[in-house]
Parts: sequence; C-alpha cells; structure tokens
Amino acid sequence: MPSEDKKPEARITLDVAGTQRTIFMSFGLLNEIAALVQSPENVPELSFNSTVSTAALHLMLAPRDKRGNILPENEDEPAVPLDLDLDTAEKLLDWAGEHVLDFFVRRLAKSATLFATRADKLAAAGSSLTSSASLPGKTA
Repeated sequence: MPSEDKKPEARITLDVAGTQRTIFMSFGLLNEIAALVQSPENVPELSFNSTVSTAALHLMLAPRDKRGNILPENEDEPAVPLDLDLDTAEKLLDWAGEHVLDFFVRRLAKSATLFATRADKLAAAGSSLTSSASLPGKTA
C-alpha cells in the first residue's frame, strides 16, 4: 500500500548559487505545487515542461514572509538564480515530484477506501437519481 512506503524527506538542503538553502515542504508549498501539476499523471511535467519546472522552482526558492506569501523579487537577485546549477534544479524538482506524487497516491488510496465503505449508499443514491430522472417533473 502506498501509505506504507517511506515518505520523502520534509526538508532538503542544497547549495543554491553559493548559499546553503534548506527548503521545507510545508502543506502550503505542497498545495501550490499540486495545483501546478494538477494530477498524478502530470507529475512528469515537473521534469519535461519548462513552464511547469520554472514555476515549481520559483515556488520553492522564492523568499516568503511569515505567512508564506511570496515576497516581491529583487531585480539584482531573482528567486531562481540565473546561474542555478542543473544538478541542484533537478534535485529540487525530483524532491518536489516525490512529494506531490506521494500526496496524490495517499489521497487517492484514502478516497478509494472511503468510497468502498460507502459503496452501498452510493449505489442507492445513484439508483434513485437515475430512476427519478425518468419520471416527469411537476411542471411537465
């Protein structure tokens, strides 16, 4: 079962343009990246779609205030440095991909379990909806 697999590390420490940076995968950051990716089958977009990878790197590297809001960029120091090392970018994107895929798989497994425990009620609701659709309404 996916939820029993080892979860990705919550923090990653990397050298970003000569500075050691520790990035924490908070629920807020995970939600932002999940919204960017949208679904489990799109996780590879983090690696193969330059728009998505650039946006994800920006989400992970941008300075934030205490509430988690991204601060305006400094012209002299963009959030994603122009000289960002390729290996560093790949490690960050891989780490983000592990987190978002783990999140999607865990949520899908929990949803499947929930649906399975409510299968009889869902079937009854579906049956009543389809049978009432064939009945004429009061305005007919």
